[in-house]
Amino acid sequence: MNEHEIDIYLDGVKARIDLRKMDYTSLRNLFMKLQRILGDNEYIHETILESDLFYFRQELSGKTVSAHHKQGIITVADLMNCSYEHLAAMDGLGNKSLSEIVSFIKDLGK
Repeated sequence: MNEHEIDIYLDGVKARIDLRKMDYTSLRNLFMKLQRILGDNEYIHETILESDLFYFRQELSGKTVSAHHKQGIITVADLMNCSYEHLAAMDGLGNKSLSEIVSFIKDLGK
């Protein structure tokens, strides 16, 4: 992906958009919608926390998400409330999975 492209996920399907191919009006409309949506950071933060880990398949492998679901860790908030020691003790999570989780949580700003 180059600097003029963005990825948008709708219902779990990724679409890559090349911004150079959009006309000015379309770019402006996209900007205005994103600004309106992203302007309320608390709303976005709450939406992410309430989201099922399944929707973060780009950041967390299917194996990692399945291991969490088996332990009752379904949402991002559930994951954020777990200690590293608890995660390390879970069946099905190795060093690679723990590394994914730590990176994911760090990207979320915790």
